[in-house]
Amino acid sequence: MKVSKEFKVGLLVVLGLLLLFIGVNFLKGGKIFGESREFYAVFKNSAGLQPSNEIRLSGFKIGQVEEVGLHPNNPTLILVKFSIEDDELQIPKTSEAWLATDLLGTASIDIRLDTTLRASNEYYQDGDTVLSNVETSIGDQINEQILPLKMKTEELISSVEGIVVSINAFWDTSAAYTIDESMYEVREAIGTFADLANNLSVLISRETEIIDKILGDVHDITDNLANKSDKISNTIDNISAISDTLADSDIKAVFLETKETLHELNGVLASVNSGEGTLGALLHSDSLYNALIGTNESVQNLLDDMAANPNKYVHFSLFGRKVKGVQLTPDEEEKLRLWLEKQ
Repeated sequence: MKVSKEFKVGLLVVLGLLLLFIGVNFLKGGKIFGESREFYAVFKNSAGLQPSNEIRLSGFKIGQVEEVGLHPNNPTLILVKFSIEDDELQIPKTSEAWLATDLLGTASIDIRLDTTLRASNEYYQDGDTVLSNVETSIGDQINEQILPLKMKTEELISSVEGIVVSINAFWDTSAAYTIDESMYEVREAIGTFADLANNLSVLISRETEIIDKILGDVHDITDNLANKSDKISNTIDNISAISDTLADSDIKAVFLETKETLHELNGVLASVNSGEGTLGALLHSDSLYNALIGTNESVQNLLDDMAANPNKYVHFSLFGRKVKGVQLTPDEEEKLRLWLEKQ
């Protein structure tokens, strides 16, 4: 039987299309032979999920995403259809499908099985909607960590810019001139301080001998104090004994008696000042003063008369004449003569 060219061409086309279909499914990760179970998941955000993205369990691919689109009943949600190729894998209804993205932004769905042992476990069946959740992407986590640092860096840059602007505004001609003057004054102050240090050094070198002598005297004084420490201790002990004696004595009674005596003396002086008593009468009366003045004048007149007329009061006779006036012994005459010479 002769095969025509048209049959051969048709057969090649069919084989090519079959190989193309198998290749496309293989590249998509689909199962070429046999059927896979299909499930659904609902997310608030697709996070860039596309058909043919992987379905993973503990990092191992167990299926792929078939379709991604808006939820027919709620357009704000994303409905994802995915398939699982392993027919023997049972997913408990308490498990969840997490939408995750890697560092490069590739999205995938991670199946997190609930391994808690229960008396009766129910499993998802083909066509069920799996509980879903969205995992924070690595980029979002990085942004959460980097954003505060970014804000602080921006604030720091703004502060540095403000400082630079202030320095530029300050660093004009007048400011530079002021700084130069200040530096010149600082140099002068340093020079003055250096001269003062030199003068102080010269003064110290000149006064070294005096300082050495003072230090020697201080050393001698300290040695003397050290040698006299016993006597100083005895003196301190004596002072302590005296203070103890004074403490033991009835100082309070002495002060009280002294106070009473002074009080009585003040009373006597007050009486005298008021003219009471003999002493007060003498102090406040002029009669005694006048009597003393009169007596002094009489004695002075008597002395003047005796000096002018001694024979009137004293008479010396060698021949036994009758003595006139007051008769005095030789000793009394000598005393009278001496007294008159003093006057």
